[in-house]
Amino acid sequence: MSTYFTQALILSQTDRGEADQLFNLYTFSHGKALALARSSRKIKSKLRGHLQMFALLNVMIAPGRGYDHIAGVTIRQRFDSIGRDLKKVVLATHAMELVDTLTKPGVDDPRILQLLLSYFETLDTQSFSAGEWRLILQAFTIKLLSLLGFDPPAEVASDISRLDQFLKHHLEAKLQTETFILRLKP
Repeated sequence: MSTYFTQALILSQTDRGEADQLFNLYTFSHGKALALARSSRKIKSKLRGHLQMFALLNVMIAPGRGYDHIAGVTIRQRFDSIGRDLKKVVLATHAMELVDTLTKPGVDDPRILQLLLSYFETLDTQSFSAGEWRLILQAFTIKLLSLLGFDPPAEVASDISRLDQFLKHHLEAKLQTETFILRLKP
């Protein structure tokens, strides 16, 4: 595989060694991708300021031996409002964790990235009441499951608690954001 340019959202990141970071990205052209950003935690790193959660990125990814490498990145669109509201941070992080958990690397489906972008734009631009946030997350979850071929039956999709049970049945491990979602219940 050769170097490629694509748009991506960061799903998760892990520190590696003294200054490196490993990123799970969801890209338009390659689906979920795992890429290493060398020295990105150093103050003088060119990548440091651009590798942000809740932002659509233009990324250049180069092949490597163990991991692909992030060779360049710029921010295409920020979703700043999400980072300033704890409830929105929890909702966005939960959606990213769902995508990260339910998708496999290298299987591209641009509709999943488009769904995440639409969800982020809604969270970024809209205000919603305490009860509406749960419906927004429910709609995202149903659309994601449908795109992945796990269409929940209508009676499950219409009941939040049954949808949660359906999701738990299809996941191999408990989601880390689940505890925070339960605390947000109205």
